[in-house]
Amino acid sequence: MTESKLEVPADLRELVETTIDQSEKAFSFFFDAANKSIMSVAAKNALSLTEQNMKAAFEHAREVVRAKDLQQVMSLQTAFLRTQIENTGEYLQRLSGESASPKHSP
Repeated sequence: MTESKLEVPADLRELVETTIDQSEKAFSFFFDAANKSIMSVAAKNALSLTEQNMKAAFEHAREVVRAKDLQQVMSLQTAFLRTQIENTGEYLQRLSGESASPKHSP
């Protein structure tokens, strides 16, 4: 079986990386503004998870753009999905722990 190389021109890779960087900056501005306007702890936690997921997705996109072959892309995708599933599981455990803890009244 022959190895399938990804023949993506360098200028196209550079354009994609620049687009990823610009998109990440735009989302960063959004998350900063959202964090300043949100008051509830639950909403802040959800926003934090979303921000973490977006950062991971941008980094994953950069890695995929730099991949040399289809096997590397598949390996990157598998690792990315595994990490996302683990992070979501941890978040759900935290969330269920927070909802199970007794509420204190002032």
